[in-house]
Amino acid sequence: MSLENENPGEEKQITPEEYLLDQKKSIRKKSWWAVGIGGFIVLVHLGWLMLFAVLGGNPDFSVLFRSIFFILGLFALAAGIWGLYYAKNLSLEEIIPSAEAVAFLEKSQATSRYYTFVLAGCIAAVFLTQLSIGFEESILAAGFVKEDVIGKGEYWRILTGGALHGGFLHIYFNSQALFGIASMIEVLSNRAHLAIVFLLSVIGGGLLSLAFVPTGQVVGASGGIMGLIGYLAVYGYRRKAQLPPDFLKSVLINIGFIAAFGLIAYQIIDNFSHAGGLIIGALYGFVQVPKDLSQDPRKVSLFIEIAGIVALAIYIAEAAFAIFRISKLS
Repeated sequence: MSLENENPGEEKQITPEEYLLDQKKSIRKKSWWAVGIGGFIVLVHLGWLMLFAVLGGNPDFSVLFRSIFFILGLFALAAGIWGLYYAKNLSLEEIIPSAEAVAFLEKSQATSRYYTFVLAGCIAAVFLTQLSIGFEESILAAGFVKEDVIGKGEYWRILTGGALHGGFLHIYFNSQALFGIASMIEVLSNRAHLAIVFLLSVIGGGLLSLAFVPTGQVVGASGGIMGLIGYLAVYGYRRKAQLPPDFLKSVLINIGFIAAFGLIAYQIIDNFSHAGGLIIGALYGFVQVPKDLSQDPRKVSLFIEIAGIVALAIYIAEAAFAIFRISKLS
C-alpha cells in the first residue's frame, strides 16, 4: 500500500496498520466536528427555552421537535458520537476490500451517470420555477395535495409532488442524497434500474401515504430516494463479496438514522412515504439483483433497458407538467 509523497514521482509506502490509524484519525476529526456543531445547535435551542422559563414563560419542549434545525443538530450530535464509537472499533477487515471487490469496482468506474444528472436536473428546474412563484402557491398548484387527489381525482399529483420541495433545506438534503445514491446505483448496477426504482418508489410511497394519512400536503423526492436506498441495501446484501467490506453496514446505518429522524420529526416528515418507497425499492432489488456472483448485475435485457427509458421519460414529463401548472399562476 502506498501514498503519494510531497515530491512528485515519489511514493511513500505505508503499512496496513498505518492506513488503519489514518482512517481512524480522519473519522474522528469529522465526528468531533459533528459533535461540536450539533451540540452547539442543540444547546442554543435548549438555552432559548430555559431563558423563556426564567423570564416567566411556560416553555413547551414539544416545539423543539417542530424545528428542523434542532432535529438536524440532534442528529449531527448523534452521528458524531456514533462516528467516534465506529472509529474506535474500526478494523482492517472493514476498510480493505478483497481483490474481487477491487476488480469489480474498477470495472464500474467507466460508467457515465447520465440518468442521475437528468433526475437532479428535473428537480432543480421545478425548484427554480417554485422560487419564481412561491412555495405555498406552487405546492397548491402541483404538489401532492391529498384532498385534491381524493376529491378531484387528480392522481397525477402523486408524481408531481415528487418533484416539488418545501424550501432550501429540503431540496439541499434531498439533492445531496439523490446525487450520491443515484450515482452509486448507476455505477454498481444499471441506469435503467435507477430510473425504474425511483419512479416506482415515488408512486409507492405516495400511495401508502395516501392510504394511511388521506389529508395534508406532501412534497419532495424522499420516497424515491428511500426506494434507491432500499434497492442498495438488497444489492449490498447479495453482492457482499464484490463490494467494500463496510458497504452494507453503511447503508443499514443510513436507513436507521433516517427512520429515527422520521420518528422524532414525525410532525414534519411523511414517514409513510419513506416506508412505501423503501419497501418498493427493496422488493425490486430482491427480484432483480442476481444471487449468482458470476452474473453481472450491470447487464440488463432489452425490455428492462426500454422500461428504464420510459420511466425516465415519465419523470421528465411529470416535472415538465409541474412546471406548467406552477407557471400558470404567474
